[in-house]
Amino acid sequence: MALFTQTAAAPAASSSHAPAPATRRAGAASWYTLAVLLIATILGSIDGMLVTLLTEPMRVSLSLSDTQIGMLKGAGLVLFSGLATLPLGWLGDRFDRRLVLAACVLVWSAATGLRGTAMDYGMLFIASIGLGVGEAGLGPLTNSLIPDLFPRAQRVLANAIFGIAALFGGALGAIVGGSIVQAIEKSHHLLPVALQAYETWRLTFFAMAIVGAPVMLLVLTIRSARGAAAVGYEPPPPGVDVTAQAGISFGDYLRAHWRTLACLVTAAGLASVGLSSIGSWIPIVAARQFGVQPAQLGQGIGIAVMAGTLLGGVLGVNAMRVARRRVGLAAPVRVMTLGYAAAGLISIALLFVRSANDVFVLLAMLLVPLICGAVVLPNVLQEVAPAHLRARVVGVLSIAGLPFAVLGPLAIGMVSDAVKHIPNGLAMAIVAATMTGCLLGAALLRATEPAFVRLIKTVNPAA
Repeated sequence: MALFTQTAAAPAASSSHAPAPATRRAGAASWYTLAVLLIATILGSIDGMLVTLLTEPMRVSLSLSDTQIGMLKGAGLVLFSGLATLPLGWLGDRFDRRLVLAACVLVWSAATGLRGTAMDYGMLFIASIGLGVGEAGLGPLTNSLIPDLFPRAQRVLANAIFGIAALFGGALGAIVGGSIVQAIEKSHHLLPVALQAYETWRLTFFAMAIVGAPVMLLVLTIRSARGAAAVGYEPPPPGVDVTAQAGISFGDYLRAHWRTLACLVTAAGLASVGLSSIGSWIPIVAARQFGVQPAQLGQGIGIAVMAGTLLGGVLGVNAMRVARRRVGLAAPVRVMTLGYAAAGLISIALLFVRSANDVFVLLAMLLVPLICGAVVLPNVLQEVAPAHLRARVVGVLSIAGLPFAVLGPLAIGMVSDAVKHIPNGLAMAIVAATMTGCLLGAALLRATEPAFVRLIKTVNPAA
């Protein structure tokens, strides 16, 4: 979801003729920190993807309905993940971000292990809450750290590397997650007698919980300097007075710009109602309709995500170049608008799939327009967010989009249960939600373009 705040800078230079300080360059410590952030993100992707890969075994074992699955993915993961972003952002703005992120890794790893002990839906739901709360810290903390690690001249490159690598990490998470399930299944008979009594899906969650410990320790070694000590700190150019903006309170910022932000959140939220089906429900279509096993499902999803990410990333960069020439500051909103509209229309093809491979190809096709819009968002967010509010702004706007994020998976599950007598009822539910949400979101985003441009000019006079 696109989240936008205002820029912050140090007081303007006292003389317009003062020489500009030499721009600092990010050193090895900054790139090392970026790599560790990526490792933590990939671990989160694997833990999150396992929930999808193992949905069918869990459903059979615990006799879950599609409505309950929708609640796990919507309320359990998305709702509590969103609610946690603001307090985690507040902690990240005030305390050592290394400690906050390490604690997040610990929480979601423990919740992953707790999933393996679930004997009923209630315990599974509690574990889903823990997973969502732990992973909630990744967004605000990463977006807070990267601008402090890299000066503006290198920030676009750093964001591109992290963004594309994180998306490929999601694909890797699907492949690795599927491989882990397969490896545990094959070696089940070699495990201690006490563990052989557990089902494969439970043992998989136990194994991933253990992996979280070394990643948590790795996070504690990263760099997290702020302000003038940060590599990315740059005084404003001579003649640009942004002193008032630098000290604005969080409440004053929201009061000044809430209307535009509300439109942006609503547009992205409407699209998320449908887009939640891409990661949460489309893989289940392959498993349920075509009998694909977790290992094959992981490989298929991984290849589809890699292909869609690569094509979408290349297309997104070129789309931004064209859009900047034609619509200027509105370029990211225009790219997102076209992406939402394209995804809504492409989703219709899900009604005509005839094999699991068709599902994976469609997944890749849906990702292309979505990645187009996604690659531009981190830079926009970081350019307009003041350092002292950055993590909290990400958190509060994420919370504003929660009703939509929770509604998506739950609505699809409820519609699927209502039409379960129809052979492709789940596919129909996915298409209905995706088309409606994406097309309405695209229309509202297009109408919000002028207000978005005014917001950027207000909070970033140098833009």
